[in-house]
Amino acid sequence: MNFIPATLAGALLTGLLGAQQPSDTDKRVTELERRLDALSRQLEQQQTGNAPPVAEGGTGSYGLGAAASKVYAAPVGVSIGGYGEFLYQNFAGSLQNGTYAPQNNQIDTLRAVFYFGYHFNDWIVFNSEVEFEHSGYSDAHPEGEAIIEFAYLDFLIRKEFNVRAGQLLLPIGFVNEMHEPPAVLSAARPMVEREGGLIPTTWHENGAGIHGELPGDVRYRLYLINGMNAANFSAGGLSAARQDGNKANAERFAMTGRLDWQPLLGGSVGFSFYRGNSVFESPYGAPVRATTIPTTLADVHTEYRSQGWQFRALYARTTLGQSEIESLGATTGAYSVGTKQWGGYLEAGYDLLSRSGSRQALIPFVRWERLNLQQQVVAGVLPDPANDLTVHTAGLSWRPIPQVAVKADFSQIRNGAHTGRNQWDLALGYEF
Repeated sequence: MNFIPATLAGALLTGLLGAQQPSDTDKRVTELERRLDALSRQLEQQQTGNAPPVAEGGTGSYGLGAAASKVYAAPVGVSIGGYGEFLYQNFAGSLQNGTYAPQNNQIDTLRAVFYFGYHFNDWIVFNSEVEFEHSGYSDAHPEGEAIIEFAYLDFLIRKEFNVRAGQLLLPIGFVNEMHEPPAVLSAARPMVEREGGLIPTTWHENGAGIHGELPGDVRYRLYLINGMNAANFSAGGLSAARQDGNKANAERFAMTGRLDWQPLLGGSVGFSFYRGNSVFESPYGAPVRATTIPTTLADVHTEYRSQGWQFRALYARTTLGQSEIESLGATTGAYSVGTKQWGGYLEAGYDLLSRSGSRQALIPFVRWERLNLQQQVVAGVLPDPANDLTVHTAGLSWRPIPQVAVKADFSQIRNGAHTGRNQWDLALGYEF
């Protein structure tokens, strides 16, 4: 891992030193390219018969959703956007095995998010996301949260090569970067791509890297970021091991990247990865021992949208160093983590209003998910069969305008312990 970070750091430095303030001609060319790209995206949406969520002033670019990327389309100066969602969950009173075990239904101000950006000039952009979860933190609601989900500077050098540094969203899966509510068909994010699932979402760390668009409709992102805190690995997966830019241990770094190719109109295929050494440290920041655990997460994904139809497929796999986990000892919580984990889903939806010419969308959808957070464990650990999950979800997403979504769905949740619980979800989401 020493050669790759050094190489990336050299590329970043070379790119920044080689960047010069664009001439008037360069500015005009850049502006024309930006407008042409926006027009081509709008034309693609019309030709595929699909109206994905579009915030006023932007169509989604630079690896971000429509609202999050507004600053790139805005003139020099301040840009403000945001999104939010409210979620009601109605839980079945009985478990999969027939045991009567009622659980309180719940309604939550799940998220209220604000994007703040600033266009310094034609090639330097600041962008950020500030999120309040569960109504935010207060004495009355200590379980709430206020957090910076990303805050970075973008140096837009060329269409093919740009430099980004700060607190970054990892470019993994479908949802981690583009997680605004209208961009997700279901009321809640897919089980595979959420907190406590296989791909921690939303996952953000401190670092720097490069991104761009290559000939042949190929887009890439490659970042060097801080690693994970292995002390927080558990039978429930990797989510708690994220450091989220909060006084992150930087003894070990990781690489994360993504490559997407659009071979045909409305279709894309790609892969993404995370690879690094996770440091085992105490909750107080002092390393317990020199143990570092090789950690790899990779996914392949594809998406297709045409004439109102939309399909998604994703498969992801995580592997951790077996011998390194064994060396931690059975008294640590990380000892029970799955050294191999896997998951994926298939999703299909159809916009019933796609041929009507309306700005509205009415999309019934179905999704099948499978994941196992303890496919393989170290000797002496008994896998929890509740971590072997199958989820069937069917629902309806109505968008009266592209920036607002009203969603309802039913999920049948089954696991190896036969303790799964079905639930109804209802959500109201928006972006601007």
